[in-house]
Formats: sequence, structure tokens, C-alpha cells
Amino acid sequence: MPLFLLKRVKCGETRVVEGSQVLLRRVLIVSGMVMVPIAVHGQSLDEAVRTTLRTNPDILASKYNVEAAEQLRKQARSGYFPVMDLTYAGGEETSNNTTTRAANLDDFRLIREERSVKITQLLYDGFATRNFVKQQVALLDAALARLGSSQENISLRAIQVYLEVLRRDVVVGLAGENLDEHDTTLNKISERFENGVGTKVDVVQTRGRRAQAKSAVLLTQKDAKNGRAEFFRVVGEHPAYLKDPVAISGLPQTLEEALELASNKNPGLKAAEAELEAAVAARKQARGSFHPRFDLELGATRNDDTDGSEGANDDETAVVRVTYNVFRGGADRARLNEAEAREFGARETLRSTHLAIEEDVTLIWNELEDILVRLEYLEAHVKSTEEVLKVYNEQLTLGKRTLLDLLDVQNELLRARIAFISGQYTATLARYRVLTSTGLLLETMGVTSE
Repeated sequence: MPLFLLKRVKCGETRVVEGSQVLLRRVLIVSGMVMVPIAVHGQSLDEAVRTTLRTNPDILASKYNVEAAEQLRKQARSGYFPVMDLTYAGGEETSNNTTTRAANLDDFRLIREERSVKITQLLYDGFATRNFVKQQVALLDAALARLGSSQENISLRAIQVYLEVLRRDVVVGLAGENLDEHDTTLNKISERFENGVGTKVDVVQTRGRRAQAKSAVLLTQKDAKNGRAEFFRVVGEHPAYLKDPVAISGLPQTLEEALELASNKNPGLKAAEAELEAAVAARKQARGSFHPRFDLELGATRNDDTDGSEGANDDETAVVRVTYNVFRGGADRARLNEAEAREFGARETLRSTHLAIEEDVTLIWNELEDILVRLEYLEAHVKSTEEVLKVYNEQLTLGKRTLLDLLDVQNELLRARIAFISGQYTATLARYRVLTSTGLLLETMGVTSE
């Protein structure tokens, strides 16, 4: 299946134009490990993205961060519930006090036992606990948004390495075709020289150009191997018979629409908003230190053989305890000032994030518009060079051109084809980048994260 070139009529409208069959046909290249079959395709782009979401260590680390944030939220909520403590103590006690001396029992020894239960329920703490819970909920939202951002960005990276494997394989095929043309030309020039028609200089020049073409093949094969290594690093498995991606749908129609979507959907922006909410809650929590704390305390104790008195000593209590700090060395004021500074910092971070996302969306959109326009000229360059090659072949039969002239055009055609192919993949990647910047990549692809 040839790669399809998506050309923009308006930036959100697409039409599908099949690229030159010569440019895009798959060629079987056997060079150690680079093999690009045309008939057998297996892994799709969606499958590669799903595998990445399931196995990429950076995404898994973000998931664990979400789990940690969830546990922190649960810890914060525990402040709403009563605290129950059970106490038991037992051991030998030696008493010498007024009670024992009155009974003429100096250094009186008993086996002392203590049992108690105490329940403490928070009644009021200046809303510090409530705001602490709000802070942890906001931090959980931020962790979820960071996870979403990680999934979007790493999925885009998976798409990039996927497309690079395809592009580099095509370039390997084109370089191999170019080497074949050089081999054919070298054979023809060598035959002409042996028959006394050509010159030795022509043979030497052709051998040099053939060596250059061979070097280009080796370089493209090395690039293809590197592309597979990058694929394995991101996706977590080796590429196997990759399929050409299908046409993308769901892009915004205008830059303004893309910016609006990014403002509402971009997970990085949502994370910054959640972190600001957490900072606001932390500042309100710090204000709680300036309020008294009210606790309801219920308790019961049973002590046996204590303080030199034999028998049980039981107590039951139900009190409201009020604690109001008068002085703590200025720590509470400093903590409040710290929280206010962090809130101001979070506001500026949010503003900076919004500006960065707006810039990113605009730059990506401009890149997409630029490459879609340039593709028309890159394609025109390929077609014109193919036409020149055709004319040169005709002139060769008439003796107006040499085989070396044909090699010059053949090398130019190779460069034009590679530029056109690279432009096609760049355009495809740019469209995925637009979706990523708006936070809609996985949603548009229909890929759900686990």
C-alpha cells in the first residue's frame, strides 16, 4: 500500500493524493537486517501506540505518581475521622509515698497494670483539614493531567519513530535503486571503453560516482537501523512489517479553533490549573494555624495496683478540649507567607504554560501550512526531474547526451525523491503534532489508555 499524501485545501480540509508509484513502491532490501517487504504488513500505527501506552517506563512512572497522589488524598481525608487509641501497660512498681508510709509499708511492691481507651474527634481547626483535603484532591488532578500529558507526548514520540522507520526504509529503497542505476551505467561505459568507443576517464568517473552511491546506500541502511533502535526504545518492541498510516481526521479547521481546543483540552495546561488550585488550598490551610482547635475527647481508664494502692482505679471522661497557640517563634506567619508566595508562583506558572502552549500550537500550525505548500513544489521538482531524465535518455540514443549526464540527473532525482518523501512524512507528523498540542491525539485516534 503506497503512502498517501495529504494535501490541505483549507487547513482543516484534506484530499488524498496518491504519490508517485516510482517513489513509494516497497523494495526488498537485504542488508544484514533491513528488510522491507511489500506484501506482508503487520503492526499498525494504532497498535504501536497502544503498546507504548502499556509498556513505556515513563508512562508507567506517571501512573505510579497518580497512585501515590491518590494515597495522599486518602491520608488527608483521614483527618475527618475520629482517632482511637488503646493503651496497655504492665510491670512491677515499687512505691514509697504518703500512702505507703501511712500503712507502714516502705518500698511497697505491686504488679501494676494500666488499660485505657481514648477517642478524639476533631470539631474545628480553622478549616485547615478541609483545605488540606482540597489541596490533595487538586494535586491528584494535577497528577492525572501530567499522566495524560505524558501519554499524549510519548504517543506522539511513538508516532514519530514509527513514521521514521517507514521513511528511512523508503529512502533505503530509493538509494538501492540509485545504486542499481549506477551499476548499469558503469557496465555500459565499461563495455563502450572495451569496444574502443569510450574513454578511460569516463570509466574512472563512473566508478567514483558508483562508490559514492554505494556509500549513500550504506549510510541509509545505518540510519534505518538507528531508526529501529529508536523505535524499540520508545515502543518497547522491535518494528515488524509496519503499515502505512491511514489519513487523519478530526483536525481543527483554523488556528483559532486549535488555540481554543488547546485552552480547554491540553493536559499540561490542566495540570498547571490544578497545581494553582492546590496552592490556593495550601494557603487557606496555613491560615488555620491562627485559629483555635476544638477536639471532643472520650476516654476510659482502668488501672490496677498503682501508686502503692491495691485494687482498681477507674476513670471515664468526656471533654471538649480547646487548644490555642499563642507563640511558635513566628513559624505560622512564615508558613503562611511561604504558601502565599507559592500561590503567586503557581499563577505565573499557569500564565507561562498558557503562553507556551499558545506559541507551540501556533508554530506547529505554521509548520503544517508551510510543509503542505512546499510539498506541491517538491512534487513538481520530482516530476520535472523525471521528465528531464526521460529527455536525456532520448537524447542519449541520438548521441546528444552521455551516460555521465544521465548519472547527474539520476542523482538529482534521488535527492528530489528523498526530499519529497521526507516532506510527506513531515506533513503527516505535523498533523499528529497539532492533535497533541490540543490534547486530542489519543481521543482522535480512538486509542484508550489503560
